Amino acid sequence: MLFLFLWIINLIAQIEWPWEDRPPEEWYEGPSLLLWVLGWIFLFIGLTALIVLVLYTKYGREISIRLSIITIIVASIFLGFGFHFILINFGY
Repeated sequence: MLFLFLWIINLIAQIEWPWEDRPPEEWYEGPSLLLWVLGWIFLFIGLTALIVLVLYTKYGREISIRLSIITIIVASIFLGFGFHFILINFGY
């Protein structure tokens, strides 16, 4: 088992990575379609959860702390990841 592990480590060490020859400033190759799509989907889900929270708070008959907390968590996670993916797409 140890021999197999060492063989795999040696195999990985021999791989020539495409970015080793370039300076770090040139590693960013441009926007990724997957990140762009995921960013907009997560942004849409987060905004929808935020709208649900606002409408439920304004027009809801009974106050449900559990639903409010779940909606706040979902909205913040998806909005955070949505903004993160979109900013990564622009190179920030």
